[in-house]
Parts: sequence; structure tokens; C-alpha cells
Amino acid sequence: MLNLPQPIVTFLCSTVVRDRFPAYLQISKDGALLAFGGDCDRYGLNPLTLHNLVDEQIFFLAGLLPLEESALHIPFLQIEEDIIAEVHLFAEQEQDWVLLFDATTENAKHVLIQQKVNDLSLLRRKQAKSLSQWMDAETVAENILDIRPAGEQKLLTILVIKCCSISGLETPTPTTNPLRELDAYLSTISPLILDEGGLIHQSIGNSIVAVFGALPSTQDASQQAIAASIRILDTFQDQSSHQHAATQCALVVTTGTVTVGLLQVGFGKTLTVMGQPMDIAVNLNEISQAGTLIIDKQTFDRLDQRQRCFVPTSLAENTMVDLPSLYSYQKS
Repeated sequence: MLNLPQPIVTFLCSTVVRDRFPAYLQISKDGALLAFGGDCDRYGLNPLTLHNLVDEQIFFLAGLLPLEESALHIPFLQIEEDIIAEVHLFAEQEQDWVLLFDATTENAKHVLIQQKVNDLSLLRRKQAKSLSQWMDAETVAENILDIRPAGEQKLLTILVIKCCSISGLETPTPTTNPLRELDAYLSTISPLILDEGGLIHQSIGNSIVAVFGALPSTQDASQQAIAASIRILDTFQDQSSHQHAATQCALVVTTGTVTVGLLQVGFGKTLTVMGQPMDIAVNLNEISQAGTLIIDKQTFDRLDQRQRCFVPTSLAENTMVDLPSLYSYQKS
């Protein structure tokens, strides 16, 4: 066990592991129960009969054995009405082993954390809707957006989303209402952007521009934008598979220093973002393909483990000069 001394292994087993009420099953490759032990009663596993098929005795193992891979982990599995188990299945010496730990307390904590996350996401959406109604633009800029109203240079990440498959845009007299379709896109996209700490900046034709890094956050803006982008891609992919429709988006993410501030427009002020990262994102978005996510090198360099999800790429129709290296997302 990681070359740990036996006294430490014994201590861990008598404290940390003991408090998790472990139980185990040893199963042959033909599905017969060879041995069992530990706190099997806690998981409702008794009575068990040796040498009988385990599928016929334990409902949650049906179809999982024999293992096709070396190991399988199920973090939360409801065994009894008030018992949640963490289940490890692994193969060793031509036999399959099942190890169970009590995860009831951990599951309760997980559910509570998820509820808090959902509550905070809902609160963020409500606050975003009410900001423009209850606060003047300069107060929002200084206290909420963390920018100076007069403008400043700031490192931001730009996400441009092209809403593909909106019908009627190519004809002078569309038969459907493209604004209604764009609104449907926005209703799906906006919560995902807000959840990840982004801000809807503006709409350009059938494209939506969001900025990350304007709202105060402890997370890196590039990582926030990529998290939102992947969620958007997955959401529309799931919708397409269920609805049998080609509803998709094309996404481009760039990162860099831009000029950001408030610009007087009519009788009010609006957030304005200017700079090369914005120009690159908007121009690349025009030639990007549905279902793709393209990022620039500065965004790529600021990612952590998600770097391995991106590969170098180029856009054949691109005519821009001094274009940075580009990377495309490949779902693992």
C-alpha cells in the first residue's frame, strides 16, 4: 500500500476504514460468489449463498460482472432507503472483487453543496436581471463589474457564440421569426454563462458576445469561459439528440488586454469592450463551423487539465493577418 509501514496501514484500517463500515464480495469470472465478509448486513446483502450466481442475489450487480475493465467506481449508490454506498469493483487474479463503503454522510454533504450551488446560480441570475433596473450604470461598473466607469485596460476573456440553424436569415422575407429562435437560444445560453461568472455583453446578428473577468471572481476568466463553452456545446448536443434537430452553436474564445468602460448611448450608458481579442473572436466566429469550439493560444496557456482536450487547428477560410495559434476542442 504505497510502501506504507504496516503500523500505519493497521491504524488506517482501524480508524478511517472502520468508520466507513466496509464489506467485500469475491466473485469468480463465471459470476459465482466465492466469499464475502465485513458489514454485509448494513447493505442488506444477507442472506448470501456461496457458489450461487451473484446476479441472482444482489440486484445492483446485475449486468456489471464480469468486469470488462480493470476497475469501476460508483461514488454514490442507493442500497437501502437510508443507506448510500460507495462501490469499488476491481479485477485481481482472474476474479472480481466488490468493495463497499458507507457513503451516506458524504452523499448528504454532496447534496447540500449542490443545493447551495443551485441557490447561488439562481440568485446570480436574478441579480443580473435587476442590476440595470435598480442601480445606475456607474454604480454597477464600480461596485459590481469591478471596472472604472471612465474606462481602463483590463485582461478579459471573450466568448462569441454563433447561433447556427436559425432559419430565414438568408431570405429577404423569412417564413419564420428569427428573433424568436434567437431568443430561444439566449434562454438556454444565458444561465450557463451566468453560472460560470460571465456577462452577456451584446448581440451581433445571430451571434452573442459574452465577457469573463468583468465580474469579480476568484477563478481565472479563461477557465470560466471554457467551462461555460463546454456546457453550451453539451447542452445543444443533448437537445439535438433528443429532438432530432441540428440545433448547434459555433464558439470562439479569445483572451487578452482590452479597453473596457461605459459608453454613453442615448439616455443611458452601456458596457463597451474594445481591442484585438474582441476583433479576433468576432471575425473567427463568422467562419467557424457548427458544433465547434475554437480558442486562441493565450486562452490555451491559461487552462489547467483541460489543455489535453484541445488540439492545434487552423481555419481554411481565414484571411486575417497576425492571427495567433488556434486550438479546437475535442470531447474525450
